[in-house]
Amino acid sequence: MKFDTKNNLDRVICKTEYQEQNNWIFCDWEGYANVDAIKKWGLDFADLVKKTKCPYLLNDDSKSTGPWTQAMDWIESVLIPKVMDAGLKYYAHVVSANTFSEMSAKELNMNIGGVLEMATFKTVDDAKKWLKEKQSVNA
Repeated sequence: MKFDTKNNLDRVICKTEYQEQNNWIFCDWEGYANVDAIKKWGLDFADLVKKTKCPYLLNDDSKSTGPWTQAMDWIESVLIPKVMDAGLKYYAHVVSANTFSEMSAKELNMNIGGVLEMATFKTVDDAKKWLKEKQSVNA
């Protein structure tokens, strides 16, 4: 199961896929995500979590540009409760080299850290390793 999300310029900014062999949902972000695109992605993502009952997210934000703080309130108040209700428990976030995007991820981690187990990483390999550790503990 997978879907693509486009921004307001009709450019694909996120490819999201449930990877059954890894038992996680992988999101591959690239470019600038406007608020409407983030909200559209979030609702589709919540549906995917609900359908797959997958508790693990690998969110690769390393190729994104710009901050997404403008969507932070919506992410915290709407999206996080929705995906947690659907079964998400672990969130591995690969940060962008873009300082503003990395700051957004750190702000989100501080705000939801007590609710959803989230960790930030510099590489996809480190994020995968963390998720596999979580899976082995919960097996």
